[in-house]
Amino acid sequence: MMKQKLLSLVLLASSFTFAQSWNLTGNSGISSSNNFLGTTDAQPLVLKTNNTEVMSILSNGTVKVGTGDPGGSGEAFFRVYKAENPNLEVASSLGSFQITKSTCDGCWGGMTGDTVLRNKGKTHNIILSMPNNNNDGQYYVGVQDHANGTWVKFFNNAIARFDGKIYAKEVQVKANVWADYVFKKDYKLNSLEEVEKYIQKNGHLPNIPSEEDVLKNGLNIAQMNAKLMEKIEELTLYSIEQNKQIKSLQEENKTLKTQSEDIKELKEQVRQILSTKK
Repeated sequence: MMKQKLLSLVLLASSFTFAQSWNLTGNSGISSSNNFLGTTDAQPLVLKTNNTEVMSILSNGTVKVGTGDPGGSGEAFFRVYKAENPNLEVASSLGSFQITKSTCDGCWGGMTGDTVLRNKGKTHNIILSMPNNNNDGQYYVGVQDHANGTWVKFFNNAIARFDGKIYAKEVQVKANVWADYVFKKDYKLNSLEEVEKYIQKNGHLPNIPSEEDVLKNGLNIAQMNAKLMEKIEELTLYSIEQNKQIKSLQEENKTLKTQSEDIKELKEQVRQILSTKK
């Protein structure tokens, strides 16, 4: 009987010891309230390789990955640190997407201090997908600093609105119409008198939107440039016609000048004849 009691105590002790251990070959019958990897105080959980800390989980839930991390701003709950060109990568069999911090000019295609997004693999597209259940114009992409911000707002009809000024070295706008129809023979060019009457009545040029329309609906750059070119080409036709009239008047003036000189010469001859008769 004593042996049986001792054997039972040994088995109980061994099972208790097993329950408190964590086997490298796997575990069963565990409970997260009693069995876990971690600390029971405010100290961080630290993982090391080659006796060097490579990952830590702080008591506030912050996860840090990397060696020699000086600590950072304390704003991140997940932080990856590397002294030279850190690189966070999401990859599949088709390629990888990287978020990197350049620490030298030309590294990752950036300059020192730049944050670079790179997509390597089958395609190089980076897409921002923001499903919004067709709530037209209710989502946008914004960029801001502590002083100012701007945003691009997207609509379901494939229209984007940019809130702010755009400065560009070169802008190319695709147009589906241009104003060379002005130079076709069947184009009806209004007379300047007709244009004057239209302006007096409407307060703007024919075929050009009014101030009210522009302030309310904005401008289509491609269409507006075509309209402006229409007016330039019309002015060119007016100038060509005026040039023809000027040349015609110059010829007429030349003829009149010749006739005037002839009359002057005749008058002189008549004067001489009359003077001789006296």
